[in-house]
Amino acid sequence: MKRQLILVVDYGTSNTRVNAIDTANGEIAYSASRKYRIRSKGKGYAEISADELWSFSASCMKEVVDQMGEDDEPRAISYSFFGDNLIPTDKEGNALNDCILCTDPRGEDEAEFVNSRIPRKEQVHIIGDSYMLYKFGAKVLWVKQNMPEIADKIAYYDTQQQYIFRKLGVAPACDYTMAARKQLLDLRTMKWSPRFLEVLGITAESLGTDIVASGDIVGYVRSYGEAEFQQPLPVIAGGHDCDVAMIGMGLINEGQDMIGDITGTYDHVGYLADRIVNLQEENPEYPLCSYSGPFKNTSVCLGAFPTAGATLEWFMREINEGTGQEDYMKYWNHVPFDGPGNVLVHPTLDSERGVIEGIGVNTAKTDIFKAVIEAITYENRRLVDNCRSVKKSGADRIRIGGGAANSDEWMQLRADISGMTIERMRNIQISSVGSAILGAVAVGIYPDVESAVGKMVHIRDVFRPNPDMNKRYEEKYRMYLKKMHYV
Repeated sequence: MKRQLILVVDYGTSNTRVNAIDTANGEIAYSASRKYRIRSKGKGYAEISADELWSFSASCMKEVVDQMGEDDEPRAISYSFFGDNLIPTDKEGNALNDCILCTDPRGEDEAEFVNSRIPRKEQVHIIGDSYMLYKFGAKVLWVKQNMPEIADKIAYYDTQQQYIFRKLGVAPACDYTMAARKQLLDLRTMKWSPRFLEVLGITAESLGTDIVASGDIVGYVRSYGEAEFQQPLPVIAGGHDCDVAMIGMGLINEGQDMIGDITGTYDHVGYLADRIVNLQEENPEYPLCSYSGPFKNTSVCLGAFPTAGATLEWFMREINEGTGQEDYMKYWNHVPFDGPGNVLVHPTLDSERGVIEGIGVNTAKTDIFKAVIEAITYENRRLVDNCRSVKKSGADRIRIGGGAANSDEWMQLRADISGMTIERMRNIQISSVGSAILGAVAVGIYPDVESAVGKMVHIRDVFRPNPDMNKRYEEKYRMYLKKMHYV
């Protein structure tokens, strides 16, 4: 019997990869990745070449397909996308500019304009969130007002999901989650908000009128760049990386006694609810948001710390002056997380708000590294606590995947600081697993998501909190909350 594979194209903010996921067990059978360079055309601007988004995924697909043998049978292509990004395209679907990333701050004035026209309370009621400089609509206004050389040529304001689908020649659909990441979708009607469209001066057609579930088939292809398939493969819509990652950890309804933690450049903590939720209306005291989930009448409930991975990368690049695997291991192998140290880091590096306190003449790089890891973990604890407060069924454990899950030391520290059991996934590329689950269900390998999760989602190991360590860190955590003005 042939091994049945789902080919997952997984877009991150630093690289794109293609993983061939074995539907029998959720493991990676073959993989290829390419790292792209983030471009800056102005202060703080962050873009990725639209051509590289497509060509790198095509070259990775060719590499993976070339690795497959006679006993391998690809069944579908599915996707995981990073969110809150914009590619303006012409009526033929050609990119008129590179992909503007979620971290790009150029929409500050435009966000203020939206806020002056639509009160915050009304925004929250419509989209479940309020506007700031990073939002999709703010970027749309900035492009319209500051790029006259392309403004008249723009036919569509695409995410990379829509742009890639155009390149493939299939329907340029938005799945529910990526539509929500445009921050223009009415949570109640699942259509583009007329109120926001009027303020931005754009049409629903320019955003894309095909809004589908994440597991829907949007077309069929015989090739992907130079990669050829023996038979047409269905293309699954896929979804926002955080949201399909929840599925990849087995979080599929609010009744489960667990919370998901997706680590990376951002640290995302949350859960899926099988109902329509508007957390900022229901629980405005917590810094969490909710938006449309991957399935009909579901919601993603989420908190995020945007500079988690970026803070660690900054330390390794600027203070350690090395970012290789051996550089990281030098610290993980020699820094004891046996209680809080004297150094305290404010890890909010966005908008240049970061601070390091408690440095003395004897402070070493290892002390700062320890403080960075502790601070990121304090932020994670705060998000976990907030999610536990609003989640209807509570939570006793955390499932975790992504880059930070590689470190045993960090997993134990997270357990000690949170006081909760940590379950590390066997395949930590959880966005790919979740996307593959969607594909496996779409082509009938499994009858439903629950059945697919039962076969494709697995725990590698478990980290339980040390009561003594938890007590040591609790006082420092409370001090950290006061220093950061959270309490």
